[in-house]
Amino acid sequence: MKAEKVESLRIQKEGVIDDLKVCISYIPNRENDLLCFMEQYLKADIKDRPRLLEEIKKCIDGERYENPFLNYYCYDMEDIEKLDFILEDFIDKIRSLNNNSDGQIEKIIAETIFKINELHDKCLGELIDSWRDERLTNLIDSACKCKGYENAIDIIQRKKLW
Repeated sequence: MKAEKVESLRIQKEGVIDDLKVCISYIPNRENDLLCFMEQYLKADIKDRPRLLEEIKKCIDGERYENPFLNYYCYDMEDIEKLDFILEDFIDKIRSLNNNSDGQIEKIIAETIFKINELHDKCLGELIDSWRDERLTNLIDSACKCKGYENAIDIIQRKKLW
């Protein structure tokens, strides 16, 4: 596999990893935060509402308040780093293969998808959304096509749980 193709695959991978990092990076925005708190309040048990009202009040008054999105984070930097490692390992294994290694490619795809499935499950099904699904599928497919393997999408679709 040519160096520029490996670099292209790594850039694709970084796009997914960067997107995951942005989703757990919090930058306070009073208007968005207030909307989030209000949504939580409407859905909350009665016993949780006083705490949420206090956070809403702090947000309105411009005081320091908790991150309203913490309840939505189902993965953290450690999980992102695990996915990064899984994808780097996949790229390295595919890169090191000789062409016409269909059986080995299929095994590598299956192992990679299994590892991603486990991580996605650990993250309560929130790690891989439809945008990331499409990009991961394209990344795996592109890497395999570089080695002359054309059936990666079929294996991915059969094995993935995301």
